[in-house]
Amino acid sequence: MKKILILNGAGKKNGTTAAMINAFKAGTEGHEVTEFYLQTMNIHGCLDCGGCRRKEKGSVEPCVQKDDMSHIYAAAREADVIVFASPVYFWDITGTLKTAVDRLYAPLMNHSIGAPKETVLLMTSGGSTIDHMLDWYRNFGNWLKWKDLGTAMNDVEAARQIGSRIQ
Repeated sequence: MKKILILNGAGKKNGTTAAMINAFKAGTEGHEVTEFYLQTMNIHGCLDCGGCRRKEKGSVEPCVQKDDMSHIYAAAREADVIVFASPVYFWDITGTLKTAVDRLYAPLMNHSIGAPKETVLLMTSGGSTIDHMLDWYRNFGNWLKWKDLGTAMNDVEAARQIGSRIQ
């Protein structure tokens, strides 16, 4: 059984991104799934203060800021798979997801996020231009040496299939 963390950056709680997430979850039978709907969380942007680099390596609270990221840090530490889910906003992921991803810098620099992760990207869009987002996702994963399990764009069946292939 794998632990799967979903970071839901959608603005609408029950919109198209939620449909993609639900399809993905339907495919993950037998795995433990934790989802954070970022829109309702109190998450501040990274301050670039360097506090995470000064804290003790492997710190449970790798960032000096005290907000809802502490819940995500705990889940990310335990997760085998991290799913980034977002609609396209101005050719990119939403600001809420970007803020949470920026704050993952702290446990990455502090060595408290654990072993390399597997990742999934679930995207929704009214248009077809997603190259910028795919570049971000690939570069992020390559830099961290994380394994890409798949990307689904506006395709709930593809999302379900990605979830069902997790072993």
